[in-house]
This record gives sequence, C-alpha cells and structure tokens, in this order.
Amino acid sequence: MVSKGDTPDSARSWAIAIADCFINALLSGLTRTTGLLYVALINTYGVSRFQANLPFSIRVVVRNLAGPIVGALGQRFGIRNVVLMGGVLASIGILLCTFAPSVTWITFFWGGVHGFGVSLCGLGLITVTQWFSKYKATGVGLAFSGSCFGSLVLPLFIEYTLNDFGLFGCFLVTSALMLNVLPSAIIMRQPSWMLKKARTLSQISLPPFETNTIFEKTTIPSNVPQKVFGLSFKQRRLTGELVEQEDGKLKLHENDSLANISDGISNPAYESAWEELADVNIYQKENKEITKEKRPRLPSTSTEVRQETSILKAIRTIGCDPMFYMISLSLAAVAMILDPVFIILVDFMLDKGFTEKVAKYFISALAVGDLIGRLSFGWVTDKKFLSVRTYMMFMQLGQGTCFLLLPVFYNFYILMFMVILFGTITGAALVMIPILVQTYLKSVQSLAMGFISFITGVATLTVPYLIGYFRDEIGSYDGVIYVSGGITIVVSLLWLSEPLLLRCRTKLNDGKEVNIEAA
Repeated sequence: MVSKGDTPDSARSWAIAIADCFINALLSGLTRTTGLLYVALINTYGVSRFQANLPFSIRVVVRNLAGPIVGALGQRFGIRNVVLMGGVLASIGILLCTFAPSVTWITFFWGGVHGFGVSLCGLGLITVTQWFSKYKATGVGLAFSGSCFGSLVLPLFIEYTLNDFGLFGCFLVTSALMLNVLPSAIIMRQPSWMLKKARTLSQISLPPFETNTIFEKTTIPSNVPQKVFGLSFKQRRLTGELVEQEDGKLKLHENDSLANISDGISNPAYESAWEELADVNIYQKENKEITKEKRPRLPSTSTEVRQETSILKAIRTIGCDPMFYMISLSLAAVAMILDPVFIILVDFMLDKGFTEKVAKYFISALAVGDLIGRLSFGWVTDKKFLSVRTYMMFMQLGQGTCFLLLPVFYNFYILMFMVILFGTITGAALVMIPILVQTYLKSVQSLAMGFISFITGVATLTVPYLIGYFRDEIGSYDGVIYVSGGITIVVSLLWLSEPLLLRCRTKLNDGKEVNIEAA
C-alpha cells in the first residue's frame, strides 16, 4: 500500500537526499583528512612515506574495484540493507585500527574493511535518483554536496582529536562518528513504485459484473461447441490507454500490464457502451471478422521497471547495452582528470613560481567551485532546458578545455578563476552520473553503478604512472594535463553518437522498443 507521502519530489524525497548528503559528508569528507592521518602514521610508527600512504591508497582501490560485488549485493538484497551493512563495516574498520600493532594491519583494516564499507554506502545515490522526477538533478546535487561539506568540517575534527587523544584515540572517536551513517541509512528505503510488479491481464482482478454475450448466427449443428466473445461493462479503471474506439472498432493496445494483446472486434450494437468498457475477455472464435493492429507500447504512469534480482540476467543486460560503456567512459574520463588535480595542483602551482602558502589557496578554490557546481546547475536538466545527454557533453567539453588551459596562464587571478570554473564544471558533471544510470539502465541500476565504479578504478590506476613519467622523466606536469584533458574532450564528443547507440541497443534486444526519457 502506498503511503500518503510516497510520491516523487515529495518531502520524503528531500529528506532522503539530505540523509545521503550526511552519509557522503562523513565518508567522502573523511578522504580529505588523509594528509593529517598520513603524517600521524609516520610519526607514530616511524614508517616510510610509501608505507604510510598504503592504507589510503588501498581504500581508494577497494572502494572502486569492489563495485561489481557491491552492485550485485544491492541488486539482490536492496540498497537500504547494503548501505546499513556498509555503515557498520566502515565503523568497524576504523575501530580495529585502534588495536593495530603495525601499519600493515592498518592497511588491512582501513584500506580493506573500511574501504569496502565506504563502497557499500555509495549505492545510496541510486535511491536518491529513484525518489525524484522533476527535480532529479537538484536532489542528486544536494546528496553529492555532502563530500564538500564534510571536507570543511572533518579535517578540523580530526586535527582536534589527534592533538587531544593521539592517533589511537582519534581512530576510536572517528569509528563512533561513522556509526551516525546508520540513522540516515534506515530512512533510505526504495520508493514503493520501484517494487511493484507489472501485472498481466490475468492478474487484474475486478468484482463480478453482468455479462452480455454476443452470439453469431451459424449453420453448425447445436451439438458442436461454439466459441463466443464476452463483454463485461463497468466504469473503466484499467491503467493506461488499453482500449480505444476508432471507426466503431474496439482495439486493444499493448501495455506494460498486458502481454501482447492486439486484437479487437467491431460491434456497432454496443457503440454507446465503449467508454464504460472495463474488462475484456477474449475467447477463440470462428467465423468472426477480427481487426488486427500492432501499436507501440504505451507508457505506464503507475509502475516503474522492477529491479532485476537475477545477477546473471542483470550482468547479461549490462554487457549487451552500449549505453553502459558510454557512461563508464564518461565517469572514467572525469576521474582521470580529477584525480591528478588533487595530487598535483599544489606542486603544479609551485612549478609556476607561487609560494606554498599561496598554492594552498587553489585547493580551497577547487572545493568552492566543486560545491557550487553540485548545488547550482541541476535546474538545467530538471526544467528540460537540456537533455542529460547534451548537458553531460557540454560539461565534459568545458571540463577538458579548462584543464588544457591551465599550463597557458601564469597570472594568479586568471588561474584562480580557471580553477574555480574547473571545479564548478566538474561538480556539475559528477551529479549527472547516477542520473545517467537511472535514465539508461533502469532495471539494473545497482549492478551498473558497481561495474562503472570498477571500470573507473581500473582507469585511475594509470594516473600514478602518468604523473611519474611526465614529472620525473620529462620534468613537467603539462603532459599529464594534455593527456587527461584531451581524453575528456574526446569522450564528450562521443555523446553525439547516443542515438546510434540506442538503435544498436534496440537491435541487440530483439527489436524491443527503447523508452528513454532524456533521449
């Protein structure tokens, strides 16, 4: 039964977006505290910088490469249950670090256990997209902005706990803080319309009615059974335009609630009753004129596509869908341009002659731009000014262009403007990823997000090698910028092929019609 507030874009929808915003503030915001914990590990255990960096690098790798497993769990057990389990693991992983005798154990607990928990919690964005219709991009942007808010608060929290309680006390208090994920996860249930099964005609139950039976004159002996056509009359209540009168002929159209029914009958004697027709029971009939007509599938306003619970079927659906590969390329391109920025931005500005104190301002500028982008541009697609395809193409084109221009300028104010603009476009582009999945991969959203994260993780493994080659061997970061920016621009132009990809998908799905809201 659907509750009163169980509708898209309702107060419950915004509450779920805020809940996911809070989850992202805790888990993604913790990523921005890496520098403080990195130094604390070196001072506490006396290890090398390579060893101290391992827990945080492994956390990123596990978060991305665990995507297919996480997606399969979400597809099978539901997103809320998976996010709850993720919150528990994220907290336990940090708690166990309190008792770790070496950095090797911290690498396992922080990078493995905690990292897997963070990956599980990432599915919450799928629930946010399901709860919105008109304001989908705005809702997802609000949820995504949590990492920006967390990056402003959590570094101060970690710094305070390190100073007052030491590294192990910091782990203990932070693990307790992570448990605050659970209350937010509890309210993140999937909407009721995502759980409805499409009903077939045989499943539609109506109260008994009077039945008028139409017989045909025939010369066949009476002992031979005759097949008739029965009509039941009642105020029409079926979902969708299943029945239509045209030139005195009754036509039944294929609908999500019916299975391949396309036959009708002409009967002028009952023309006045067509509008009250409620249920049609068709039996095989001989010596009757039948009008046959195929109609396109009509959209149903009452049900959504049910999530596929068979993992093998879901994997097959994803593997045969060209749009899955297009979305994966988009996120991989965004990651390959964003990861180098976080790593090289300060050092890149030092190479341009700025002091370290000044160079740090560019990190803050990037965070401000990122927050603006995540919160401010959802209305563009919500109000249908641009389709999600066109929006994503323009965002990635702008992102790549801004990145390519960074080596050109040396003026502080111009570079500051370019970094803020780059951060804004990047934030606006990231918001679109779960919306693209919800638009093009409706029935396999959880598993699709998992595999997309996996592909992104594999792609970002090339970033350290790019940085090492161009900075250590060539002596400049410019090559990293040109390669990453160029890839992003090429991927943005690939969105022009979306109509062709949709036609390919239709052929791969045996000619079934593709219903895309944003196409």
